[in-house]
Amino acid sequence: MKKFESDAKIVLNHLGRLTSFLQNLDANASKEDSFNFPLEIIRKTMMFDVSVLYKVSNIIENRLILEIVKVMDPKGLRVDLKEGRKLRLFLDNPDKKHVNEVRAFLNRRTSYINVPGMGCDIMGYVYLPENFGGAYLFGGDFGGKESSIKDHEVACIEIMCNFLSTILLKTRFEHQAEYDNLTGLYNSGKIKQKVEVKIKRFARKPSSSACIVMGDIDFFKKVNDTYGHIQGDLVLKKVGDILSKSMREVFDVAGRYGGEEFLLIFDETNEETGFQVVERLRKNIEKTKFEKADETGKILKNKFLNITMSFGISGFYKDSGVKNAIDWISRADNALYKAKQNGRNKTIVFKGQ
Repeated sequence: MKKFESDAKIVLNHLGRLTSFLQNLDANASKEDSFNFPLEIIRKTMMFDVSVLYKVSNIIENRLILEIVKVMDPKGLRVDLKEGRKLRLFLDNPDKKHVNEVRAFLNRRTSYINVPGMGCDIMGYVYLPENFGGAYLFGGDFGGKESSIKDHEVACIEIMCNFLSTILLKTRFEHQAEYDNLTGLYNSGKIKQKVEVKIKRFARKPSSSACIVMGDIDFFKKVNDTYGHIQGDLVLKKVGDILSKSMREVFDVAGRYGGEEFLLIFDETNEETGFQVVERLRKNIEKTKFEKADETGKILKNKFLNITMSFGISGFYKDSGVKNAIDWISRADNALYKAKQNGRNKTIVFKGQ
């Protein structure tokens, strides 16, 4: 059966849709949200029976390790392609089914070799810098059809793979501008901006209430001095993970304020409720086992650190006297300082100067 031929005018229209998508891409879009629409557009444009997105996970000696990130197979033609599965392909002697994947990776461009009895597929290369996670491969299969791939279809795949690369870079750059790489929480600039937003909301809705919380890891300098900065980074990362998981349940926003300090925002929460939530959080951190690592970063078996945190809470409500974001944060910081003075591993609510 002969392959359906794509229409050049339709290709141009779909490229326009991808351009519009890129221009309007939400800065907070997840990687999956960033991928889904473009991949569906490419599949329809190329009239693929099956399309697949691979992430280049690793290269071990002469083997290429690919992780299947996304599969679009509405007719169920490729039961061997499952999202999350990893393929191990020999670079010097790839099997016939995956020859285009290997060639696309090695040549850093589109490959469309027809393998008799295997159908006809085309695979493109999606560039991404190593520090952004490395490359992807994307393409599709015209199952059971003769090869009749046109030059404009090859050019189309290359252009669309460049679009995917640009979309990924855009989301990653914007993510880096707002998030702390180590903890995964908002960075200092973004969390301060979130406090400003809450202040402005109070101008429109003075009956509201909210709390912010400054948290600080106790004796963090001692951790760095005793065990090294790799261990310190592991502690920060684990605290960020705990805060992130807690955030989904009990508070709205968390950010790394600077160093070992964290800032949390509780919307529509009074100081009493905020105190109860933070105390549960503090006790959770106190009982958590933090993994120990050697100087190379290797995790040591059955070796753990005990870490505690101190917290200061400041409420914003009618007649609280908070003047602006700096004043509000300063009050929480003042309460945190008192928690440190009173023996650490405590939660203190700001009660005036």
